[in-house]
Amino acid sequence: QVLRAPVFPPAVPFAPLALEAKLASGTHFTMNRVGVITKHVTAGSAGQTPNLECSAGELTITIIGSGNSGHVCAALIEGNTKGRVKTQLLTSNPSAWTNCCPRVTFPNGDVQVGRIHKISSDPAELLPHSDIVLWTGPVTSTMEVFESIRPYLNTRRTAVGTIFAQGLSHLLAARTFGPDVRFFALRNIPWLCRMVKKGEESVIVGAKTSIGVMTMNIEPAWVKSELEPLFVVQKTGKWEPVMDIMPDFCPVVFNPANQIIHPARYWGLFRKWTGAPLSGDDEPSEWLYRGMDEVSGQVLSVLDEELQSLKDAYYEATGAEGCREVIPLAERLKIQYGDQIEDDSTMAKMVGTNKAYSLAKTPMIRTARGVMPDPNHRVVTDDIGWGLCALGA
Repeated sequence: QVLRAPVFPPAVPFAPLALEAKLASGTHFTMNRVGVITKHVTAGSAGQTPNLECSAGELTITIIGSGNSGHVCAALIEGNTKGRVKTQLLTSNPSAWTNCCPRVTFPNGDVQVGRIHKISSDPAELLPHSDIVLWTGPVTSTMEVFESIRPYLNTRRTAVGTIFAQGLSHLLAARTFGPDVRFFALRNIPWLCRMVKKGEESVIVGAKTSIGVMTMNIEPAWVKSELEPLFVVQKTGKWEPVMDIMPDFCPVVFNPANQIIHPARYWGLFRKWTGAPLSGDDEPSEWLYRGMDEVSGQVLSVLDEELQSLKDAYYEATGAEGCREVIPLAERLKIQYGDQIEDDSTMAKMVGTNKAYSLAKTPMIRTARGVMPDPNHRVVTDDIGWGLCALGA
């Protein structure tokens, strides 16, 4: 019943002003309601009694999806684990992967070559004998993918995870696979990356020094020994990103990341758009982050303030410890990117001079008359459709 309930019962609108007003006026939640809310973010967290044993033997991981992060994973895992972890790929387009040894280029120019042991579009071929299943696709497809792979998974053996968790993905996992599912969720994608040539080549634009990970029914030692090594850029001489284990799923739900960065920046780029294509001086920059203007930066700062207010109100209502890990965006950027940021004087400068962000291009539709926003890009479908507005609703 807890897993089927909404984050807040319908009688309590999850809007910042409404919630803050209730708390400020002294109106209190019933203990039952607070319990329901708290269980949403703490159920199955790393603090529970673990039942996934560490393994020093060979493992098999199946990557689902072949986008940017899927390409990088396929190139890293073989070398990172010295062949101990066998990589499989479940994709709707196996024919695009004629090369079973994809490569990834690091920011310093070094190249690492991976090995994919099996590629298929049939989950029955890959999943029953997998120790780890990693979903790398968009949050808009997570429910469909989880439901499609459920018949082929032995959840007592296989750990299921997402490379970038958004919204209430942990609830979706528990609803789909059952409360005993071994589930992990990375708070952030381990690196800024892009695919260069489908099925063959990718590039890491910038690695992060650390990322958070949330788990259900998985012990912390397994995260450090089996999960962390899959994603590190050790060939560059650095063991990063390091995985920090979070106490619950609040750091995902209130993540100061894409769900505030992309709405602010995309609005800033297209704020003069009224339905007709933009051209000339009104045409947005081809770079999504590079050279972010101060208007976008100010909007982002305000969204970040609102996110912190939501988190603070939630913490006051529930006491969920993960809220302590939800730090302001500016602090998170400095921790994760460090010396990759050239100018940290304003929010716009921090984003706009971050080398890790520098090669991301603005998603847009180009016509003979100019450019328009792309409503089908993940910047819109994921980060607006599954961001704070959706959680509020």
